[in-house]
Amino acid sequence: MAKKTVIYDASVIQEFAERLYSQAASIIFTSTFLGVIVGAIAGALSFEALKSTSIGLGAIIGMVVGGLFGFSRGRERAFKLKLEAQSALCSVQIEKNTSVKH
Repeated sequence: MAKKTVIYDASVIQEFAERLYSQAASIIFTSTFLGVIVGAIAGALSFEALKSTSIGLGAIIGMVVGGLFGFSRGRERAFKLKLEAQSALCSVQIEKNTSVKH
């Protein structure tokens, strides 16, 4: 089986970086949304376990706490994705700056 020669293609890295930025843009919303949902369920269940009459209050408190946690977690994950994209783009820029033109 013959091996194919792999040739450097900056457009692949550029597309990779664009995809990472796209993921980063949506991950904050998704994490916050999931945090609100899970928090509401956990809050309602915990207030019900305490035999409290205000299950709705538990759900609201859980939504706020879960939403804040999800937002914070999403921001961190988005930052890591953006950093990875910037590292990839840095490689492209280094190649542009150091390549020999014929």
